[in-house]
Amino acid sequence: MSNARTLDNLARSGMSLMNRTIQRIGILTSGGDAPGMNAAIRAAFRRLKACSKDNEVVLFREGLNGLAGRLEVNHLSEINRSDLRGIIHRGGTFIGTGRIPELKPAPADCPDPDAWEKRRQEITDVAVVNLRQLRLSGVIVLGGDGSFKGMDHIRRAYEVRYNEPLRLVGIPATIDNDIWGTDASIGFDTALNSTVDALRKLRDTCESHRRCAILEVMGNSSGWLALAAGIAGGATTLMIPERPETYDIELVLARVRAAVRLNYRSIVIVMAEGVRKSSGYKDLPDRLRELIENDDKIRQYQGGRSLETRVNIIGYIARGGQPTAADNLLASELGFEAANAVTDESLTNPVMIAIQRGQLTRVAFDEVVRNSPRLVEETSPMVTVARSLLISADQDF
Repeated sequence: MSNARTLDNLARSGMSLMNRTIQRIGILTSGGDAPGMNAAIRAAFRRLKACSKDNEVVLFREGLNGLAGRLEVNHLSEINRSDLRGIIHRGGTFIGTGRIPELKPAPADCPDPDAWEKRRQEITDVAVVNLRQLRLSGVIVLGGDGSFKGMDHIRRAYEVRYNEPLRLVGIPATIDNDIWGTDASIGFDTALNSTVDALRKLRDTCESHRRCAILEVMGNSSGWLALAAGIAGGATTLMIPERPETYDIELVLARVRAAVRLNYRSIVIVMAEGVRKSSGYKDLPDRLRELIENDDKIRQYQGGRSLETRVNIIGYIARGGQPTAADNLLASELGFEAANAVTDESLTNPVMIAIQRGQLTRVAFDEVVRNSPRLVEETSPMVTVARSLLISADQDF
């Protein structure tokens, strides 16, 4: 298996943990849910218990909101194996998730920065006290770079107040697959499969009626999901927020003209949702639809008939459903190694568990936060592949 360490390496990393002191570890999922989060929670729990049956796991409901809320309703303690029975097959996160925007510094356009900072301090204070009351020695957070920033802010406040270390380990979990430092994040494979499934179904009906479809997929600042789905699903062309040449409306129209000229029966355009913002046109899909349907050259190629075009938005459907085997495998590996790291008493700075070239590794939080999101660059091999496989305006075959 390409992203699995050898059994010998796994065994060696596990043997060194068996005799360590009893640990009490908190686990929370934050930000957007991602299929496979439950498998990571399960793997971390089982690994912690395998190291010592006396190790305790505390689960926080609703992500950072639970950590910074009322403990009596927002945490689960004395977790046992039966509490996690069957969760590996469920999508989403069974303990809930959420965001707290106020954990970030006040944005430049904030109307009342003082009120924002006061609220940020209140949230932080509650979270710090809760961590102290629960006597946690470490926390595992599943999410993206925003979740890592928020939890690291709380960790720093905890260590300042109590002059004691709090080990912090992150697990990359986002369907956008845009976390710097890891080749893959939990949830991406499931979202990719769901998106390609939608693309194939659209293609079937477009093929039947000689139509065009614009499929808007998730991806606010990064276009990895749209790019991968476009290649894997055989899209006609695609638009991603990082590459202006992909969403230049005249260039897109030229590619559609080429497809019609070459007698394509189905035309599917995959567009990442972030293109609305990066292009400056919130209504870009509808603008493009009107241009395609009213284009004289397209009508000429079709014997005077316009090309009927539909806009489809996959939205949260891509985020839901049972995780794929690949996502559960990745999540299990990351959860296992996160348990190893969070119980490592030599760990002094927060780390994210990553997969790089098939090997599990630890990446410093500071580097992850500083370099995220990981955007699609001109030099990306997938961009080169897309240019060759998707249609071009001057294609002649």
